[in-house]
Amino acid sequence: MTVVVSNGHASVAAARDASISDVKEGMDQLHAAVQSFSTSNNIFDDAVDKAQRQRVIEAAQTVLNAVKRPDDVWVDMNMDVARLAASQLFYKWGAFEAIPAEGSISYLELAGATKSEEALLRRIGGVLVSQGFLKQTGQDHVLHTQKSLLYRSENAGSHVLNMSWTNALVPYAKMAEYFEQYGRREPQTTNHVPASFAYGKPELSFYELLAEDEAWVASFLKGMAHVESRMPVTAGMYDFSWLVSEASLHPDSDRAVLVDVGGGKGGAIRTIHREFPGLPIHRVVLEDRPETLEAGAALGEPELAGVRRVALDFHKDQPVKGAYTYWMRRCFHNYSDEVSRNMLRIIVDAMAEDSRLLIQEDVLDNPPHQWAAYLDFMMLGLGGKQRTLENWEQLLGSVDLRIASVTRGEGPWKSLSVIEAVKH
Repeated sequence: MTVVVSNGHASVAAARDASISDVKEGMDQLHAAVQSFSTSNNIFDDAVDKAQRQRVIEAAQTVLNAVKRPDDVWVDMNMDVARLAASQLFYKWGAFEAIPAEGSISYLELAGATKSEEALLRRIGGVLVSQGFLKQTGQDHVLHTQKSLLYRSENAGSHVLNMSWTNALVPYAKMAEYFEQYGRREPQTTNHVPASFAYGKPELSFYELLAEDEAWVASFLKGMAHVESRMPVTAGMYDFSWLVSEASLHPDSDRAVLVDVGGGKGGAIRTIHREFPGLPIHRVVLEDRPETLEAGAALGEPELAGVRRVALDFHKDQPVKGAYTYWMRRCFHNYSDEVSRNMLRIIVDAMAEDSRLLIQEDVLDNPPHQWAAYLDFMMLGLGGKQRTLENWEQLLGSVDLRIASVTRGEGPWKSLSVIEAVKH
């Protein structure tokens, strides 16, 4: 007996076979990742723990992607957006604070605490309960999970959540209109970017827009402080021992050994000096805007007492000439290629022939990792850009610099790198 399989059935069968093969491969990866996670001895090393959890998540996601049909994707996308929108409403209305840290609250009580309609809160809360973000008990009581507790206002995670909305979802919603008006090309100026366009003030840069709202500024700074606190400064990514040796050969020189350009309150200098205490702190320079330097000096940190503080606008000038090294940590991802090129030209003009420019930024793989691609897309909305190694070579080459070395982080920070650039 001959069995005739239609082309449609054959394609379904072939797709199913391919899915099964991918599922099996993903399950092997998942088993290995779970085995590593469950038998690890580094349970108190946050970076190792985060990296191992990420491997489990990525392997599990591989299995899910293989099992899901293509027409399931839109459902996932819509549920993600709905969860973020519902979370943002609860954040803005203080609902996460109104729900007790321990125990439950009725929707009626929650409505009173947030000055909201009970029926409305039930619908918003239903999104969060259905996706496991909150938990419902009985017919009308809701309580926190470990996930939602992070979004109470006393926790920095609440401000990261707010950034996901204000800095990402709002600009995303207007991107199609933005590119229709400005053309389908990367923004190259600090203003007229998707974010300022989305908020109805295209003439402003994102940071000028931000500065107009004190509450937004406060939340943004707290969110960024949380993100930055978890991000290593060096952690083996760059060895400054050569600089210690070079400085020791000329102990009486007043040549700056390290200039931290846009270094905020000096956190990177403090970390670097702890790892390399031989660096003469009196020959280290901290540069930033005057108000930032004043805020840092007011902290009175003994470790930074000898640091020279120099006010600057790195879009206009580099007052310290001929330093051994210029260190720029996570500055360029905030800006387009054209704006970054101008910043680099200013640094190059200040560099001596043997100076080195050290840039700490992400170096994206090609194709990029999911998280790196997300960050790059968010920066697109703000007028910034994450870059691949090829992008960095082109950008630095355009100002007559070449890459001497690239050292990468480990674990969850494997894309975070220190690029050492020198004059041609």
